[in-house]
Formats: sequence, structure tokens, C-alpha cells
Amino acid sequence: MTSKTLPKAPKCLPVLLAVALAVAACATPSVGGGELTPTATPVAATVTPPEAPSPETPSPPKPTNTLVVVATPEKATPTATSTMAPTDTATDTPTLTPTGTLPEPFYGTHFVLSSDLGTVRELGVEVVLTAFPHNGTPENWLAYLNAAQVQDIQVIAWLWPQGWTWDGTAWRIDNQAELFVQTVAGHPALLAVYALHEPYWNGCLGCGYTTAEQQALYRAIKAIADVPIHSAVDSMSAWTAYGEETAFAEGICDYCETWYHPLREDGTYERERLLSQLTADLAVARERAPNSRIVWSMQCFAQHGYYRMPTADEMRDVASIVYSTDIDGALWYPWTMSGLYSDFLSNHPELYPVVREVYDEYVLKAKHP
Repeated sequence: MTSKTLPKAPKCLPVLLAVALAVAACATPSVGGGELTPTATPVAATVTPPEAPSPETPSPPKPTNTLVVVATPEKATPTATSTMAPTDTATDTPTLTPTGTLPEPFYGTHFVLSSDLGTVRELGVEVVLTAFPHNGTPENWLAYLNAAQVQDIQVIAWLWPQGWTWDGTAWRIDNQAELFVQTVAGHPALLAVYALHEPYWNGCLGCGYTTAEQQALYRAIKAIADVPIHSAVDSMSAWTAYGEETAFAEGICDYCETWYHPLREDGTYERERLLSQLTADLAVARERAPNSRIVWSMQCFAQHGYYRMPTADEMRDVASIVYSTDIDGALWYPWTMSGLYSDFLSNHPELYPVVREVYDEYVLKAKHP
């Protein structure tokens, strides 16, 4: 990687999420002034079975009965004995194979209990990103997807702990993760399988995965089942500027998420920085990965010492900015998340009307014919 002087990043803060998962946030690089600077962003920590959270200490996933998946640029096939390593460049054109039909740009939110799916659907939500327990069963996983299907909602399914680990030379995918991908593949409510969170960062500068390593995981998951892949990449423009090994590229994700949280605890609204990063990320993504869908995460949380909840007018303004671009989808972050955040969207019924208003006034008008 290229060498740059970067500010020291604060440590990750593990917390429990009382919505069938536990979540943490970590400082992560984002674009600003041509350099990477830390901003608090969503990071998963621990998932427990649906609606049964436990106070376990988060720990990295440990593969069991490990399956090593092999993938090459020409053809990807699973094998129990081969190894899978990144290639220097991606020569394949990724195939986006959504299982449902969803006019873009879509509209959604993060982390919704199955009991709240009806509520968010009434607010215009079309997509939810939520976590599924690694120690769950196909019946557990399908129950949420079935509930979402009833509400005509599509799901970005995040298995946590994720079940795939990088051993320095290859991705190892455990049997439970393989079962998860096979189980959710083809379900009418599945939009994508969540692959990686902040992969270039991964907890600290220098701890992340290169573009080639992420492309290798993309191929490995698709070797199990041809599902669309979602990753929370973070700023495509900033990481591309940082160095060749972290330059955004095709074959990382079919749905690629980025963000900038502009609402600061001191009352400021960093509108221009939001606009500049959104514009820069879209420009880089369209040039370097034209087959990928780009998803923007819109702030609706407060965190002591850092961030505040948006006002109704600020929510309208953020959404108007996002949906005036050629974004492929946007998600309010988050619907609910206790422990880490002092406040979040589901706590504010007075903001529900504006969530629906954004859908009616901005999303529907922006949808491609």
C-alpha cells in the first residue's frame, strides 16, 4: 500500500443489540480533504438466535468442520481439499442475480425485528438489512425471510459470526456458513447475502483485506450458490485514492454500501461534506465497477460524544440529496440498535411520517422507468 500519515483511530466499542443480534461500532476511514479520517460507523459484533440476545463477549468466528472453497477468475468450484487465493486482477464480469424484482433506487433500513416488518413496510421500506445467527437453523433463517416476503420486503441477510475467515492465503468457509448460503439462495425475499463489513479497514488501518482478497471471497461465496453479494465497503473514492491494493473494483460486491454521517452532537450538519463524498464515491464506483449497485447509508442515530438524531427537515434534506443522484438504493441507519447508540429511528414515532414522506416524494419519483 502507499504510505500516508493518518490520524490514530479510536478502538472498536462492542455492544449488545436487543434485536436478535449484538452490534459494535468502530472508527473507520472516510473521505475528506483528500485523506482518510476516522468516523464512527456500523460494525457487527455478535449475533444470537432470533429475538434471544445474550451478553456473550464478541469474538472472531471460529470455523468448524472447515470447507475450503476454491475459486479462479475463469470458474469457481467448491472443494474440500483445495485452497482459494486472490488473483492479481478480476477478469470476470460479475453476474448480478437478484432473486426478486425491485425497481431502483430502492428504500430501506437496517436491523428490523420480524415483529416490526409490518410497521416499516407501511413507512415505505422495501429492503431491510438484518443479521442472522450463525448458530441458527434453516428454519430460523427462513422464518425471517418468510415474514419479510409476506410484507413484500426484500432482505440483505448478514450471517454473524460470518463463517468465512481469511487465513493469510485463502478464505475458509465453514459448513454452517455454506448451509446458510444454500438455504437463503433463491428465496423470493432475498436481495443479497452480506459478505464483509468495512473490509478495507477491518478494525484498524492495515488490518483490512485487499481488493484481490475481497474478489476471491466474492467468487467463493458464489461458488456455493449464485447469490447477489452485499458488502459495506465504505468510501470507494477514499480507498481508491489510498493505494492500488485498496482501489475499488468490479467483482467485490453486487450491492456496495458507503456512507457519511453528517449530524454532529455539537448541532452541526455537515451537508457539504456529505454531498462531496456521495458525489466522489458514485463517480469512482461508476467508473471502476459499472456493474455494481451503490447503496448509501443515511444517518438516523445518536451516539454520545459524536452524533445526534436528525430533525425531520434534516431527514428530508439528506434524502433529497441522496435520491437526486443516480444512487441505486439507500438505507436509514438504523431502525433499532441498543447499547452502542443512545437513540435511533424506532424510538421516534414522530419521525415516522417523514420516513413515509421521503418514500412518496423522493424515492418513487426517482425510480427508473
